Amino acid sequence: MIGRQGTKIQPVLASIVAVLFAAAAVFPLGAQSRAATKPIRSARTLTAAEALPLTCAQAWAAAHKTYPDALAIVTTLAKVSLANRDVSFPNTREAGLDAGKGIADDCKADPDALLFAVVDKHVRRVAETTTR
Repeated sequence: MIGRQGTKIQPVLASIVAVLFAAAAVFPLGAQSRAATKPIRSARTLTAAEALPLTCAQAWAAAHKTYPDALAIVTTLAKVSLANRDVSFPNTREAGLDAGKGIADDCKADPDALLFAVVDKHVRRVAETTTR
């Protein structure tokens, strides 16, 4: 249902802001400081089809172990989850941090887990708690 974007694109994009906070906890903080010393480059963002089969560890490697590239992968996967499940993610920092902690914990516990499964699990969890 990726193609079904029509009038729902704005809420989906707004929801991604909270997921961006979530992604901050997914990848090691040490990588952020190393990334800051690297020259700025324009990396090609992975498509959903390219990102879907990646494990947590593979996604980090595909992101060249840089926070901005990893964030782009998590954002892409969150958009797929939100669109396919027809849910919205709360546009709050707290919701993003809650999802991010869950994503980080799951990826640390199992680096071979499919990143999309981890992202989808926590997008659903946080989205469902706001609709109850």
